[in-house]
Amino acid sequence: MRFSTPTTKTTRTTTRTKAPKLGKTFGALAATTALVLAACGNGGDKPETDAAAAQAPPAAPAASGEATAVRSATTGLGDILVGEEGLTLYGFTNDTNGTSTCTGTCADAWPPVLVSADWEVGPGLDSGIFSTIRREDGSEQLMAGKWPLYYYSGDSVQGDLLGQGSGEVWYVVGLDATLIKDPAPAPGTGGQEAPAAPAGAANSVQVSGSPLGEILTDAEGNTLYGFTNDADGVPTCTGDCAGTWPAHLIEGDAVVGPNLDPATFTLVDGAEGGTQLKAGKWPLYRFSGDAAPGDVNGQGSGGVWFVVAADGSLIKDTPSADGGSSDGGGGGY
Repeated sequence: MRFSTPTTKTTRTTTRTKAPKLGKTFGALAATTALVLAACGNGGDKPETDAAAAQAPPAAPAASGEATAVRSATTGLGDILVGEEGLTLYGFTNDTNGTSTCTGTCADAWPPVLVSADWEVGPGLDSGIFSTIRREDGSEQLMAGKWPLYYYSGDSVQGDLLGQGSGEVWYVVGLDATLIKDPAPAPGTGGQEAPAAPAGAANSVQVSGSPLGEILTDAEGNTLYGFTNDADGVPTCTGDCAGTWPAHLIEGDAVVGPNLDPATFTLVDGAEGGTQLKAGKWPLYRFSGDAAPGDVNGQGSGGVWFVVAADGSLIKDTPSADGGSSDGGGGGY
């Protein structure tokens, strides 16, 4: 069933240990000894190898940085903390007491920075601001100041800043262990323009099965989410948030899939332009961390992003290990 835009629209927002030098006399003596032994044929090549080993300097310690858990990098947001592979690290404002509150599906989207006992910090960083906390599973998570550190599943290469500002609770971390809340720089370095759904798509919204039950998806089967900050039905995800959570924009009239009540769906002005589809009171979004139809990697992210049921309510369950769902302490509303 098709329907047009309602009359009322809401407007949008080594130190290396230097090997001691061997004296010339010792070197000459070792070389002579090797030649004599080789000429006598005692032990084939082994004496020569041993002699060479005797002259070799002792092995240097592992180069600084081989176990480096955190280092610095210069980005469009200034100098920030990055992980071992150079991926951006983030702090979560909900971790107000220095305890990680990101677990379950949140930790799937925002993996904690786990370290071993011999972790190091990179050059130029003050080691005194770093520590660890023990997570519920017994692993050790790195902290900078009072902030437990995380990666973002949507960042794939060095320099990505796609998690910056997500849900207005996730931010990159400066070298002084403070959160940097500036917007991420221009598209190509962290921002992504929310794409519009193709005109003439079979369904603007449909219902699909998932580990969380029947949920709303777009025409390609990509999971749709609601953002609890949109409590008044007005889209509030803009800037870098919109890069991570692209608005579900449509062109023309909405086309509602089978087994859905068209009355559940309305249209609203997108926060950054375009026409955004709503289910109940929730403007709908996709998640850039979902790589394939059926993925629900955004579920519970930041405690503010949740999949949407067919009736337009948010589902706050978490997927269980057997592919079903377990009550995450909220249910839909």
